[in-house]
Parts: sequence; C-alpha cells; structure tokens
Amino acid sequence: MNMFALLLFWLTLAPVMPYPSPAPNPAETMVRRPPVLFPAWPDAAVIENSGSTNIAGYRIAVRPDGTAAYIAGGDVQRGTVPLATAHWLFARLTAAGPLDALAVRRCMKRASFGSSTTLTWQGAVSGDLSCGGGPTVAELNRTIGVILTQLRVTPGPRRARLL
Repeated sequence: MNMFALLLFWLTLAPVMPYPSPAPNPAETMVRRPPVLFPAWPDAAVIENSGSTNIAGYRIAVRPDGTAAYIAGGDVQRGTVPLATAHWLFARLTAAGPLDALAVRRCMKRASFGSSTTLTWQGAVSGDLSCGGGPTVAELNRTIGVILTQLRVTPGPRRARLL
C-alpha cells in the first residue's frame, strides 16, 4: 500500500472502526477520599509549610483567642495555644503591616528538598519566611516555632496520597 492509500484509509475508515476500550485504571476504581475540610476562620492567621519530597507539610490556623486547627499529614486536629502566644503573634502581625509587603529575603532551594513557610492574614500572604529577613521576619519565625511546639505539630514523612 502506498502512502496515499494508507492516508485515505485512516481518513475514511478509521473513525468508524470500533476501538477496544482500554483496561480500567486501578487508581480510578479505588474509593476516593473526601477532601479534608480546613476551617476558614476570617480572623485567623494561617501558617503554611509546603513540605518537600520526603517530608509532609502542615497548615495551622490560629485565632486571636488561641483556638487553633492544624493538619500535618492526616486529618484536621483541633487545639489551643496559650492566650499569651496568640496575643504575641497578632501583635507582631499588626506591627509588621501587610504581610505581602514584608521584607523577606529570596533564597534558592533544592527542588526536591526545599520547603517554604508562609503566613496568611487579612488577605495578604507573606513571602517565604524560612529564607529570613529583618528582625520582624526573625520574630515571626521564632513565634511559628513556639506554636509548632505548643501544638505538638511535627512534620513527618510524606505518605502516599489516597485519591
């Protein structure tokens, strides 16, 4: 068969020929897990760490009254931070001004091992606080560390995700 005849065959007969259906994808036949609902408190400050290839990230929401919710590689957990810590965090956030204008250094990280930590408050998102910056960024990093300790949030190894 020459090229013209082959092209003519594909243009005329191929669209009407039945194709065998592909084998089902095992991942699509698994039970899908419902999405994890994280509280959307409008007055909360949200600390988020992206994690890396091997270490799961975390998300923590802290309200001014110390109420907290966090997720670190599993389901949403509830907790509280001491009122003094919550007041300290929100005083630092107020003094810092809009988080998207915070002087955060830029830093290079390995694609597979680097993680980033950001803060979201009043609709503004900070840069990567783990890169450092001035004294305000250092104090926010220290406060985030205190909150991680008080809530006992320890990022663990990343597990395979269920669908």
